[in-house]
Amino acid sequence: MRSLIAALAALGVASTSAPAQALTSFEAEPVLRAQDLVTPELLKGPRFTVDAQAPVKGFLARFTIRSDFGTFEAHGIHMLQVRVREVVALGQLEEMSKSKEFAQAAGKAVARPVTSTANMIVHPVETISGIPDGVERMYDRVKLGTEKVYEAATAKDTSDSDKVADVSKRVGGITVSALGYEKERRDLAKGLAIDPYTTNTVLAKKLDDMAWVAFSGRIGIQAATAIFVPYSMAMSAVTITNTAVYDTPAGDLINQAQAAFAATGAPDAAVAALMNNPQYSLSVLTALAQGCQRLRRVKGVASVVAFASIARTQDETRLVAAAVNMLARHHETVQALAQLAAPGPIIGRTVSGAVVVPAPVDYVAWTARAGAFAARADLKSQSRTVWLSGRMSPRAAKEFRARGWKVDESYSIAAER
Repeated sequence: MRSLIAALAALGVASTSAPAQALTSFEAEPVLRAQDLVTPELLKGPRFTVDAQAPVKGFLARFTIRSDFGTFEAHGIHMLQVRVREVVALGQLEEMSKSKEFAQAAGKAVARPVTSTANMIVHPVETISGIPDGVERMYDRVKLGTEKVYEAATAKDTSDSDKVADVSKRVGGITVSALGYEKERRDLAKGLAIDPYTTNTVLAKKLDDMAWVAFSGRIGIQAATAIFVPYSMAMSAVTITNTAVYDTPAGDLINQAQAAFAATGAPDAAVAALMNNPQYSLSVLTALAQGCQRLRRVKGVASVVAFASIARTQDETRLVAAAVNMLARHHETVQALAQLAAPGPIIGRTVSGAVVVPAPVDYVAWTARAGAFAARADLKSQSRTVWLSGRMSPRAAKEFRARGWKVDESYSIAAER
């Protein structure tokens, strides 16, 4: 009897300690050294430095850029590349504004029209209260709510004349619609190799001001940028942004994106919800539309449209667009996809039945969320791969492989641009 009691007592200890051990067996997201993530030229330049430490939040490294033009935060390695390029562009715009040509143009320029900002997003949302930092939410199984779809479906129709104005209602929007000005602004952005629909508010204002002087004062943008932006520098940086946004008017980009999403067969309400989501800058929306076009012959691409519409932050919109284009690359160059699904996250199934999960993220630690994802029964397959643009911690990689996942860290976002 004593031995039985002892055995039961031991079992009781084991049963109470196991959950406690499980609760502490996950990793915390780390604080990494920035120098271990990116090349030296992205960490220090003539007019900026990047903090030495980069905390990881929601699978994305957070970089802090301290520059002569202000302090900027970049969520993710790719956005660090974008923001550093923008700091360089701010310096070039400053030099350009001091030139004799621009001084003369400024004297000829008329006052810029003031556009109502009632519907503008003044503070673009990188993160939002109540939503986890980073992009990890998009890897949970989601239940697509009907509230947003209903709101979009019942919204009043938008006339063609209002479509250009819609650009000002999303992040990175342009607020002046004078005939010819928008092209002048796009040309200036192209010369500087920056996104014309940047969400960097400091740069956007400077771009507005300089483009208006050039437009109203009749100074040639191409000639001006050639003086201050060496050709080799512009060409080396131009891949940061999809070139379509330079050469296509904003209204046409909106129409093309809407047509691409509708062509997937997605319900009208889902297309409207995505098009009305203000967290998609026009550049990101264009990239997403192009990804859907690349996958247009794959069954299930319509599911991506509804999933994309639920993105609540810029981090999430960029993840969606990047994930879709990752799957497009897989379809074109690795193995053809037979089906797409977006239960949260976006996944592809190849013609051989393998599951591919695109992960355009920086660092995946073995967190509770990662553990729950790795154990998902609905993602089981004889072959399943997490395809990352960044990397996993050694512990996370070990745990994923132990659960039947392949971990592929070979993807390069730069090759897509």
